[in-house]
Amino acid sequence: MDAVQLLDWGDHDHFDAWATRPCCLCGKPTPMRSHADEAVHKVCAEEWNAAHPDEARRYTPPAPGRPQRDVGTWRFHNDGPTTPHLRRVAVAPDSPRRPAPTEAGDQDGLFAA
Repeated sequence: MDAVQLLDWGDHDHFDAWATRPCCLCGKPTPMRSHADEAVHKVCAEEWNAAHPDEARRYTPPAPGRPQRDVGTWRFHNDGPTTPHLRRVAVAPDSPRRPAPTEAGDQDGLFAA
């Protein structure tokens, strides 16, 4: 049996505490969400990634002392690194909200190879 790469979906955006929807892969109810807000079990997404090795992949950027790493398919991928030097944020002086990324997209620090 081949090893299945586990996804890091620790961010709260991957969990909907108010609603369950049918998993897009197995059809059973789940509160889990993909990066595109697609209802999917984390295990189902991991198995889908393993079964589709030729799908478009996402990768971490290589850095000194840290090699480039596959973080899953474009459809189901890890949350990725949150290294401060990879992320620029804009903060309004009077805003109590969490800073928003200034770069396009919501996956700063990830790129397709």
